Amino acid sequence: MAPVSEDVARAATVIVGGSLGGLSTALALAARGRASTVLERTSGRTQRGVAILVSGASLSRALGERAREIVGASLGSASMRQGTYPHAWWDVYSALRAAADAEPLITIVENAHVSEVGQTGEYAWARTDDGREWRAEALLGADGYRSIVRRYVDAARPAATYAGYVVWLGQSDLPGSFADRVGGPDFFTGANDMLAVYPLIERDGSVTRYGWGWFDPNHTALFRRIGAVDGSEVKYTPRVGAIPDDIYDAMIRRAGAQWDEPWRSGVVQAFRDRDVVATPITEYLPDRVVNDRIAVLGDAAHAQTPMTGAGFEEAVADAAALAEALGGSEDDVRDALERYEFARLSGMRARVSVGQSFSRSFAGV
Repeated sequence: MAPVSEDVARAATVIVGGSLGGLSTALALAARGRASTVLERTSGRTQRGVAILVSGASLSRALGERAREIVGASLGSASMRQGTYPHAWWDVYSALRAAADAEPLITIVENAHVSEVGQTGEYAWARTDDGREWRAEALLGADGYRSIVRRYVDAARPAATYAGYVVWLGQSDLPGSFADRVGGPDFFTGANDMLAVYPLIERDGSVTRYGWGWFDPNHTALFRRIGAVDGSEVKYTPRVGAIPDDIYDAMIRRAGAQWDEPWRSGVVQAFRDRDVVATPITEYLPDRVVNDRIAVLGDAAHAQTPMTGAGFEEAVADAAALAEALGGSEDDVRDALERYEFARLSGMRARVSVGQSFSRSFAGV
């Protein structure tokens, strides 16, 4: 165990993880007047070619007025009204991060590699691998499918499981001649795989790009060989250079044979440019999401296949429920987090279960 620094930081709420779920939760709490410190392990995230669906009405309800204005200005005001719109992951992250940076009740600490969490009768704590420690009334884990916080919340079931397939994720330009003919998301089947296509909505409402996910059950052996998958657990998302060139070449040939235009050319070019993210899919069906003063949300609580199209929507629902339970309440935070679990657990389990049905059919596991 690393030595504990004498300089211990304190906050009303500590959130481990500064991606979409963590930022949404911090903003939702701030809208209810509750301060939070967000511990982010990176020092600035980088743009990734991933598309996500954003339920504008749900996000708008969760955020405070100032955050709604900033996010709406970044994503386009239409995206904050009724309806669900596909956006680039980076655009959504940038909008939420700008809103969080402008909120005085939110403190973001970068390069905070949380290695351990725990609690006493009076507070919860998070400790980084360099010995820094943060203490708070409540600690929330928004730290993804390999969550450190989940290991504490449910030590009997600490790990998400591999769903049996990989999704190659990318983003491509859409030829102008097709821009007025796309809807989405659309799904196309191949021999034993599937392509999901999400035309991406720009701030002005135009469509010039599309995000796509190629669901692929054929390369599990490769991901086991390079160590990305070990037994039933996904260890990491591999970098481009970890995947042999012959795999990229095979995917290019397969794309040329299977997918139609206007999608085929963009997918092929992305593989040629190595501008794809190969993501082994994980799933986690929670039995519990709260342990006294500590709770999990988003993928840390209910990792699900992207086929549900609801990963971010569910994280926003978690954020709203946590803000409702914790924000402005004089109740003990342990009682508040119990209310969060009661409000969300059955819905989390239902959404993951639907995704698992697809995964078992698709991957044959």
